[in-house]
Amino acid sequence: MKQMSWKKSSFVFVILLVFVLAQSVFAQQDEQEEELPRLIFDDGIAGKLEVEIHYGYWTLDLFKGMFEDDLTQSLSDEIAEEIAIKINESGHNITKIGHDHSLVFGSSGSVYGFELRFYPGGRYSSFSLGVSIEKTHMEAIVEGPVNVQFSDGSYAEMDAVGIVELNPLFTNLSFRWDIKPDWVVTPYFVLGLGVAALNGEVSYKYNGTYYWAMGTEEHEDEDKRDIKEVEEDTDFNMPNIIPLLQICLGVRAEVIPHLHLKAEAGIWDGLILRAGIAYKF
Repeated sequence: MKQMSWKKSSFVFVILLVFVLAQSVFAQQDEQEEELPRLIFDDGIAGKLEVEIHYGYWTLDLFKGMFEDDLTQSLSDEIAEEIAIKINESGHNITKIGHDHSLVFGSSGSVYGFELRFYPGGRYSSFSLGVSIEKTHMEAIVEGPVNVQFSDGSYAEMDAVGIVELNPLFTNLSFRWDIKPDWVVTPYFVLGLGVAALNGEVSYKYNGTYYWAMGTEEHEDEDKRDIKEVEEDTDFNMPNIIPLLQICLGVRAEVIPHLHLKAEAGIWDGLILRAGIAYKF
């Protein structure tokens, strides 16, 4: 599936930023060995608080092997059933006896948010604790042909698209360790956990040809339902919340006093590439 150009651009931007910042770590190490070490002291609240805004690109494609078959099968079952209903509503009285599909999986999404971070040890402490609000868009798409067979020998060949779209608002708690907190550019590691209420929509659309004894017919249809409606219609018990696991590696650079640029990559219930800007008081 083709991704939109802005998603490709955001991916390239984050990768380049990580590369440039990482190179700066090694370039500055020898220079700083000749300088007097910075003093670490407790100066009240100054140096202990940081605010940040960030934006990132999200995808499930690297992990699709864990659930691709189940998702494509479930959506193809739903689409095939709707195709059979639609054809019968057009004046036929036939029974669906089977179907097959060649649906292909893809995913995309975005994450943007605001974070407040606390450094208990002061301005140059390695450990920090962050609390953030993250608006996340997650979209899983399957598309391709779905073929339905009927009891009288007739059949339908349809091009179909099924979409699961989630828009959770995560509250996230993260723990970060800066490897060299007194460097201008430093790598870091983040471990976080979050939670969000389940909300989103499931939709499909199809169009194609129905072949029967008297000729052919063109059919098309589409439908969209929210997650709760799908749960009621399918009698499937879905969780009310979405857990979040965050494991990321990144680098940050102090471009002017107190102002930092950041870039990171890792796990965010999928793969995330993210960049941001932070100000430490």
